[in-house]
Amino acid sequence: MNTQFKILVIEDEGNIRENIQELLEAKGYLVHSSPNGKQGILDAIDFRPHLILCDIMMPKMDGFKVLEYIRKTSVVQNVPFIFLTAKIDRTDIRQEMELGADDYLTKPFSSKDLIASIETRLKKQQKIIDEYSKVKHELDTTVFATYYHEFNTPLHGIIGGINLLLNARESFNDTQVQELLYSILKSGLRLNHSLANLMLYEEIKRAEVHTELLSMFNSGNTSGNWASRIQTEIEAIAKEVYNRPDDLIFNMQSIDVHISPEYLLRIIVELTDNAFKFSTKGQQVTVTGKVANYNYIIEVKDEGKGFVIKDTETITPFKQFNRSKFEQQGLGIGLYLVKKLVEFNSGDLKINSKENEGPTVTITLPSFGI
Repeated sequence: MNTQFKILVIEDEGNIRENIQELLEAKGYLVHSSPNGKQGILDAIDFRPHLILCDIMMPKMDGFKVLEYIRKTSVVQNVPFIFLTAKIDRTDIRQEMELGADDYLTKPFSSKDLIASIETRLKKQQKIIDEYSKVKHELDTTVFATYYHEFNTPLHGIIGGINLLLNARESFNDTQVQELLYSILKSGLRLNHSLANLMLYEEIKRAEVHTELLSMFNSGNTSGNWASRIQTEIEAIAKEVYNRPDDLIFNMQSIDVHISPEYLLRIIVELTDNAFKFSTKGQQVTVTGKVANYNYIIEVKDEGKGFVIKDTETITPFKQFNRSKFEQQGLGIGLYLVKKLVEFNSGDLKINSKENEGPTVTITLPSFGI
């Protein structure tokens, strides 16, 4: 192996620690050694080894505790971990493996056994890293392609429509100009929707890592005559984006709901947009909201194609259900955003859907109104 591989040796007995370090350095490894468990954890975070060798019986902190800390520390939690032990008790071995150890060597061990164990674990880890890199590349490529398509398509519509109006206005009558303006507006609304969803997605990802930011999603309340404002928004979608104003049926009560007005609007707009997207002209989209058992129940139904979903855990970003059959415009993150906003606000999401039957999406949110 070569010096790109770093190994941390945590061993309290100085002569054993020095012998292991000399042997591994002679084999081309970059080695750092720690005299006890507490120092070993600090060194692991700083040194970022590719593999850790750790004695079990040490003062201050034993090897089991070291492994427990390592598996909870994000920067080193997946590093291969090999125990060095003078014990051979089956209970100890089982405990080692249950904690997440990759292997163990019983003292005294030969240099051949040590090197073989290290190389086996490093090769296995490298294979995992290579597979992960391949999957990540494929995902990144797919996501980038989705971004590009979803932003580029409406931009072409906007730029192309404006160019026609600027350079060939005399070729169009008033009706045709009106149609062009409508097409430009539709493209602009689509682009705005995609950008807003992408921004919200990035905010949610950040809040999941820095949990102190979650309060910006779950600290709001909606009150007053909010239903009429939402009705205006989704009527605009039905008319301006889908040219289907007569297909919308809206009946929501305005009542105090434990969620910010911005996110309540986003949930209902996203579900309504999906309902129109996956149905056709003449098929009704019904949006209702009412109080039940101190909760506010939102239902969005459509009479469209439907899709099969086993449970809400399968709702992930950049995924459209039945995309191979019914590919639609969009980033494929709308339903995922709805799911996360509902979860952040102690709500519940249910989807009742079968293929070729219009789905019903039900959202339950805490309410303070009667």
